[in-house]
Amino acid sequence: MSRIVTPTIHKTVKKSKPTHYKMKIPKILLLCLFVVFAFSSCDKEDPRPNYNYKFKVNGVEKEFSGSNDANIVFIEDPNSSNRFTIFTFVTGNDPNKNAIIISLRTNVTPEFGVNYEMQNPILVNDQPAPSLTLIYLDENGKEYGAVLLQSLNPGAMDNASLMLTELTTEGSYGTFEAVAFDLNQTGELSQRTPLNITDGEFFMPNVVSLR
Repeated sequence: MSRIVTPTIHKTVKKSKPTHYKMKIPKILLLCLFVVFAFSSCDKEDPRPNYNYKFKVNGVEKEFSGSNDANIVFIEDPNSSNRFTIFTFVTGNDPNKNAIIISLRTNVTPEFGVNYEMQNPILVNDQPAPSLTLIYLDENGKEYGAVLLQSLNPGAMDNASLMLTELTTEGSYGTFEAVAFDLNQTGELSQRTPLNITDGEFFMPNVVSLR
């Protein structure tokens, strides 16, 4: 930090007009303001990209901006034969409304341009399981899901698919769709009322989690 040195005026020198001495103060102040502004500008973070997701529910379009909790988490576990990826699409202050959560299991790190389908099972602890599941919470917080493997649940019509389409430095783009059902509905699986989620698209930030 530089110091301001006040000049000394000797008695033997004829007093000069104060005009020149007074002019130093505003110049110094301007310099200080410039330095403060420069540092404050460096501290500002880049604006957050417009992360978002949209889809249709039985033909009705829904579109939302992602909150700070919205992301894609790629979980890398060297002790597991499977890779686990969690897609969290949430908006606003309530993560339990207008939200979609997708869990994807793969044998390798998820690839772009590959259409992952729920009914192509994957082995988990030597047992077949859906390669992906989808949970949808509507505007009232009611839960719907595509979670059942049809080959193990006769009458079930659950289905879902997902594709990662593009990777950028800011995040990933992709598409999804599902045939989901009220998770609280009981009775015959074949008698449940389907909820169709179509034309799903997303742009979300990527997070890598190492275990």
